[in-house]
Amino acid sequence: MLSRCVVGALLLLCISGPAAIMARPQPKLVVVISIDQFRYDYLTRFEKHFVARGFNLFLKEGANFVCARHGHALNKTAAGHAVIMSGAYANHHGIISNDWYDVEGQSEVYCVGDLTVHTIGAEGEGRSPKNLMATTVGDHLRESNAGQSKVIAVSNKDRAAVLMGGKLANAAYWMIDSAFVTSSYYMADLPEWVKQYNRTNPVLAYFDKSWERLLPEAEYAVQGVDDFHAEETANGMDRAFPHRIRGMRKRLTSSFFRAFDCSPFASEVLVDFARQGIVHEQLGQRGVTDLLCLSFSANDRIGHAFGPNSHEVMDVTLRTDRLLEQFFAFLDEKIGLQNCTIILTSDHGVAPLPELLRAHNPSLEAGRVDESEFARTAEQALEKEFGKLKKARRWISYTDDGMLYLNPSALEEKAIAAATAEHTVDLALEALPAVYASFTHSQLAANRSSDELGTKMLRSFFAERSGNVSVILKPWFIDAPDGATHGQPWNYDAHVPLLWFGAGIKPDTYYEAVSIVDIAPTLAAMLGISRPSGSHGRILSEILRD
Repeated sequence: MLSRCVVGALLLLCISGPAAIMARPQPKLVVVISIDQFRYDYLTRFEKHFVARGFNLFLKEGANFVCARHGHALNKTAAGHAVIMSGAYANHHGIISNDWYDVEGQSEVYCVGDLTVHTIGAEGEGRSPKNLMATTVGDHLRESNAGQSKVIAVSNKDRAAVLMGGKLANAAYWMIDSAFVTSSYYMADLPEWVKQYNRTNPVLAYFDKSWERLLPEAEYAVQGVDDFHAEETANGMDRAFPHRIRGMRKRLTSSFFRAFDCSPFASEVLVDFARQGIVHEQLGQRGVTDLLCLSFSANDRIGHAFGPNSHEVMDVTLRTDRLLEQFFAFLDEKIGLQNCTIILTSDHGVAPLPELLRAHNPSLEAGRVDESEFARTAEQALEKEFGKLKKARRWISYTDDGMLYLNPSALEEKAIAAATAEHTVDLALEALPAVYASFTHSQLAANRSSDELGTKMLRSFFAERSGNVSVILKPWFIDAPDGATHGQPWNYDAHVPLLWFGAGIKPDTYYEAVSIVDIAPTLAAMLGISRPSGSHGRILSEILRD
């Protein structure tokens, strides 16, 4: 359970921030929605198929920023979700990626992993926002009224819920197999309403259900062919519709839950749980402003498997649109949309399948890389420069997400400085055909990057956690054996929706360039609370009603 000393320390931190710009009429409920792996162009590509008040609630009645982007280099799920509610980049909030390497402990670190707590509601490793170094809008909202406001975060993924919820959240819920769970960081036991929901086992009702297209097949022609050879085949799902959601066996096994997570049905259960949370926690119905953070993870898993130009991505987008309409109608009935402020964005986009690009132009420079090639190249270059190791087993301790960590034992054995070895690796990696640029820890720590790409890389750099060398791939190259992925600074990974609706918002289409870090300071200004510590964004004053 969140200790009193931790809460006390956070409250002291929060009250030291600057006062809000002015008091405004307060919404009863703020809802911040993140659709994991959702490119902005999905809104324009599929708009003609949207229903009246799903995405169109924002596009026709709200504020739509058409040029909103993430401003950091490593566009990963954890880093993006940490930005949304903190308004800070990883150089302040510390969540550089989903995982990184602890050089001293010689172990991988998961972004929300915490061995001092445990999962409540199922077997699982402990989760908490311990590694999040910034405060969030939710933290300052609860600090502003002695904890009367409730802050609840819900997602299919643990890292999305935990990082959006922040340090002072009442609860963060995520899914393990068929159950919604939480962490002892937040509470000693699940609330009775969550236990009851889990006892109904809504996920199991989808076993062996067929995922069919929502619309006639001809409507999906904008996406090209359905069955493309570079798409994934996993968890019993083929590359083309229809998809039978049962996993690798005709009977119930753990592979069913992985298949379920990679289907739009996971979003149906997520929204249903969120509705139950609003009812049982009385969110927006208690005389104070409450905050609900909601992150859809199925879109990301489907996008990884099939790519952004697939029939499946179009279909899950249209189904998400209809789920949002239903959810907004529920909010209208329970609270009144005029009493809500709703924000919708995404943690990142996704790259197209390189094989699909080359099908249009065989001479196009696009392809796949195996990150193990980075480690092999680095090992060879270091051995050539400094000689074979005798005691240490290898030069590179860890490689992931384009980050390479040097082995301190190897540096000690050869009596060379880390900066010297980094330079050797940097030169070797930049010679690889798929590499656009690489950055050394020494270079970034000294702030020796002045161009736009260097600035983005600095925003993704946290000295105590980042690797010795970080690699940026050329556009249209991805580090995945099949399917699609993300994690680069290019627009297909960075350009995402930023949509606002409701109390205090001026409806319009806005064309100026803005950033996702602008959400937190703008929301803080609307609520009359201090902006989160380290927030890099600006207040989007153009959308705020006087």
